[in-house]
Amino acid sequence: MIKITATGGVLSVAKNGQNPQFTLEEVKAICETAKDYGMIVAAHAHGDEGMQRAIRGGVTTIEHGTLMSEATMDLMKEYKTYYVPTITAGKFVAENAKIDGYYPDVIVPKALEIGPKIQGTFAKAYKKGVAIAFGTDAGVFPHGQNAKEFGYMVEAGMSAMEAIQSATVTNAKVLGVPNMIGVISKGFAADIVAVDDNPLQNIYTLEDVQFVMKAGKIYKNF
Repeated sequence: MIKITATGGVLSVAKNGQNPQFTLEEVKAICETAKDYGMIVAAHAHGDEGMQRAIRGGVTTIEHGTLMSEATMDLMKEYKTYYVPTITAGKFVAENAKIDGYYPDVIVPKALEIGPKIQGTFAKAYKKGVAIAFGTDAGVFPHGQNAKEFGYMVEAGMSAMEAIQSATVTNAKVLGVPNMIGVISKGFAADIVAVDDNPLQNIYTLEDVQFVMKAGKIYKNF
C-alpha cells in the first residue's frame, strides 16, 4: 500500500488544510502505477475537491474525509471507495489545540475547525451507505488508545458488530488478504484478542484487551 496527500493536512505546518494537491491525471497515474506493482492507494483528504479527484483517480480508501459532501459520498458508493474516518485523531487534535503552545499557531485554527467535524461526517457517510473501514491515525495521538475508535463509531450510529467487522473482515478485504486474516477460521492466521465483557453489549470493553495471540503465539494473557 502507498498513501498520498490528496489535500493539505490539519497538522501540516501550512495555512490551508483543504486544497487539492494533485490533478486528476496525476492521481490516475499514481493508481495505475501502484496497480502494476500489486499495491493499493490510500488518500489522506480533508477537502471535498481533493477527495473527488482521488476517488475518480482510483484510490482504494479515503482517510479522514472531514469536509465530504453528499455528492462525494455518492461518488464513493459508485466507485466502491472505502472511507476510513479516524474519529479519534480528530477529537484528540481538537482538544489539544485548546492548550496554549501545544501546536504551532498556524495549525491551531485548522485543528479547532476540522477535528470536531469528523464524527459527524462519519455519521452521515454511514447512514448514506458508504463502505467504512477501520482506522485511527494513531501517532497523531498515543498508540494504545486506538480502540477508542470503536466507541466513537457506535456513538455515531454504527452497530457494535459493524464496527468490529470494519476492523476485521472489511480491512482484510481492503488490504487484499481476505483469505488470510480477519476471521477466526481454519487456515487463517491465528490473530486473536479477548476481552472481559461482550463487546456487542459494551463496545468499550475493547479498550481493555486481556488476551493477545499473534500467528498462534500468545503475547498477553491476564
